Amino acid sequence: SSFGSTNIWTQTATVNFGQSFTARPIALKGFYKYTPNVINLVKNVPAGVTIVKDQTLDQCAIYIALAKKTYTIDNGNQSTFIDFKNDENIIAYGELPSGAATEGDGYVEFNIPLKYKNLTDQPTHIIVVCSSSKYGDYMTGGAGSTLYVDDLSLIYDGTPTIWE
Repeated sequence: SSFGSTNIWTQTATVNFGQSFTARPIALKGFYKYTPNVINLVKNVPAGVTIVKDQTLDQCAIYIALAKKTYTIDNGNQSTFIDFKNDENIIAYGELPSGAATEGDGYVEFNIPLKYKNLTDQPTHIIVVCSSSKYGDYMTGGAGSTLYVDDLSLIYDGTPTIWE
């Protein structure tokens, strides 16, 4: 991913998602350490999510997608956000099951299986996102929440999981 432009007056930014990629991994593996803060910045909240400013603890987000195109996301325009489940250009998707704080002082291993919609469509791009604020694209999060990731790798051995 790369950042497009930023508008400091409206606190919006565009992000370009997708790097050229044609392989078919079955998982994203790595290590992470996450220390959240209380959400103290709330501009927008996704439908179905309840956030109480200065009470709700932030969450991190780590996810991977394989796609048949690139995306330009404008966080000031929610219609540009990717609907990973229903977008026909998304071939596979997987995410960290919980964005809660990691326990202890060390890193925690994760293994995110990629769920494929089918095994015939060929990906042309990969998207990997690691964010210290799960709702950062909505300009909502806890200032100072910290996410460290290390030793990311794509796993190829095994049978791909089909999205159900």
